[in-house]
Amino acid sequence: RYEFPYLYKFPGQSSDERILFITRESDVVLFFRQILVSLAAGAIFLAGYAMSRLVDSFLGAGFGGVVELLFAGIAIFFALAGYWWVTTLWKRSIALITNKRLSKFIYTTPWNRHNLSLPLDMIVDTGAYSKGFLQAFFKLGTFTARSSASSSGVATDDTSRINKKYFYIENVTNAEDIHNYIHKVLFVFRQDWKQLDTFRPFLPHLKGESR
Repeated sequence: RYEFPYLYKFPGQSSDERILFITRESDVVLFFRQILVSLAAGAIFLAGYAMSRLVDSFLGAGFGGVVELLFAGIAIFFALAGYWWVTTLWKRSIALITNKRLSKFIYTTPWNRHNLSLPLDMIVDTGAYSKGFLQAFFKLGTFTARSSASSSGVATDDTSRINKKYFYIENVTNAEDIHNYIHKVLFVFRQDWKQLDTFRPFLPHLKGESR
């Protein structure tokens, strides 16, 4: 868990770069992925059970038990490995707001990651919204910041151009609060960026002046 004060040091952090907020996808997302792993492991076990019955019918009783035990072992291994995999990716994939930029580390495997950053002086505007029924039902949202960088000539298709131009923090419970906070950060940054050295960090569980 990342909580204020943010003592975490991330790769590429400047000596004078101060973390204002750290977040990751909601626990609901992790739970949903763990459920999918459980369902897949259950499907493997059921496939083994069905196959063991077929083996018994063709080869006689006793052989099917070996097949069932084999598939049960595979299902247990898959469940344990899958739980470790999705939990590790969830824990390590984070998004940060600092006094210099927005940044996020997205792990595609426990050993490989993508690092995306958007400097504060390149942010044109920001937004917050829910995508689809599930995000609305679980009160999750997506924060997005639009970059001033031109994407023409960089990408080869429309989707790549869109992804190049926007910075996303997805499936978080406080997307609208992040959107409002970034507006305050940008206002201070454009007035006098040195004030961000002492700017109050984002505290998601406090409201109004308490924050």
